[in-house]
Amino acid sequence: MPTQSDLLAVAPELVLIAGAGVLLILDAFLPKLRRIASELTLLTAVGAAWALLALPHQGLVWSGMMRADTLFVLVSLCLLVALFLCAWMAGPYLHRAGKETGEFYALLIFATAGAMIMAGSIDLLPLFLGLELLSIALYVLNAFFKDIDVSLEAGLKYFIVGAFAAAFTAYGIALLYGATATTNIEAMGRILAAGATVTPILIVGFAMVAGGMAFKLALFPFHGWAPDVYQGSPTPVTAFLSVVPKAAALIVLLRFATSFDLLHMGHSWIWAAGIVAVGSQTLGNIVAIVQRDIKRMLAYSGIAHMGYAMIGVIVAGTAGSTAVLIYIAAYTVMNIGAFSVIALMSENEAEPHLISDLAGQGWSRPLTSLALAICMFSLAGVPPFAGFAAKFFVFRSAVDQGLIWLAVLGVINSLISAFYYLRVVYTLYMRPLPRRVPDFLSSRAIGAVAGVSAALVVLIGLYPTWLLSAAHAAARFLVR
Repeated sequence: MPTQSDLLAVAPELVLIAGAGVLLILDAFLPKLRRIASELTLLTAVGAAWALLALPHQGLVWSGMMRADTLFVLVSLCLLVALFLCAWMAGPYLHRAGKETGEFYALLIFATAGAMIMAGSIDLLPLFLGLELLSIALYVLNAFFKDIDVSLEAGLKYFIVGAFAAAFTAYGIALLYGATATTNIEAMGRILAAGATVTPILIVGFAMVAGGMAFKLALFPFHGWAPDVYQGSPTPVTAFLSVVPKAAALIVLLRFATSFDLLHMGHSWIWAAGIVAVGSQTLGNIVAIVQRDIKRMLAYSGIAHMGYAMIGVIVAGTAGSTAVLIYIAAYTVMNIGAFSVIALMSENEAEPHLISDLAGQGWSRPLTSLALAICMFSLAGVPPFAGFAAKFFVFRSAVDQGLIWLAVLGVINSLISAFYYLRVVYTLYMRPLPRRVPDFLSSRAIGAVAGVSAALVVLIGLYPTWLLSAAHAAARFLVR
């Protein structure tokens, strides 16, 4: 039976599950209350955040399978912020499309709960359960506009990729258990530290679990699904998909990298992961240049950004883990901010979201255009925004470990990316308004999401010390 400590440790997840249950019941029996589903989701996210911050951290719980500590709190807080902003954005967006239902928000909540379980798991069994809870909810969300072909295509493609990722992960877990007789990540690390032989089964098992996480991160060469899924999914879902699964997968890889001490185990890990990181950066940035659809452009941008974040995973330790945590926080707000403006400046989800459609909006919609410009500058790594701080800490961690080549290639790729990010800003302010005035959505709620996200981007960029201190404190719990 679970103890009181076990239940307190998962109190945020229990709040989320309860909130999702209420939404489903209201959707089924009181359909007239669907109009307040977005507000109920916001309250659920706030309630989960309160449980996360107010209740004491419990340390090892659930028979040592999960760890509720500062790391879990920081990552979960980022996930809840993403849920809050995406649900806030989704209300008017779904209302315009006539698709506002409680099940949409319930699925968002279930996916967030799955990601939080992944973030807190130090055992592969609850980790896999969290992965499946996250993935199954996203399969439905991606195909939520079932009367639109591109949305159905997005859901099918993500389902196929998710099935492959689950299969890779499940088989990798079996191999790791066969090699170490445990499914606990930290116990595996202790076995290796005690001088156990690194067998081919262990190597293949780890590679398969890492490959499953690479699918979720859309890292090269597991990236093929991302552009089509980003383009076809409802824009609030795309915003959610672009940050929540990636934050959870990065933490899983960090736990392996620190527990196994991969940086000092041998050069094979560094070269293999380095090729994936640099390949993701290069492919993502080069292909993004030729994109005309802004959602596809941000899909390739996401591939590149996960390549930058992988540098911190390679370094691991306190410095690398701190850098990755900062990257997760910065990427969350700047990506959701960008997608919120895209949701506002779109006419029809079935049509491409062309960059050229943003022409002249800098003058007709100055505030939301400014928010998008700030997010573009931040994604490009221009100071003094959050993206610059995130990239700085990642590159510095590589230099401190002597991996100068990773930092140099990362900087070069970041310079390449400036072209397509600044092209969006150029289109906003330097291109004239089209003759036909676009029928864009008008919503104060989505504008508020864009404004809040842009403000957080500026705050993190100008005053990164508070985030650095929190990330450093959380990393100390990861590195033992």
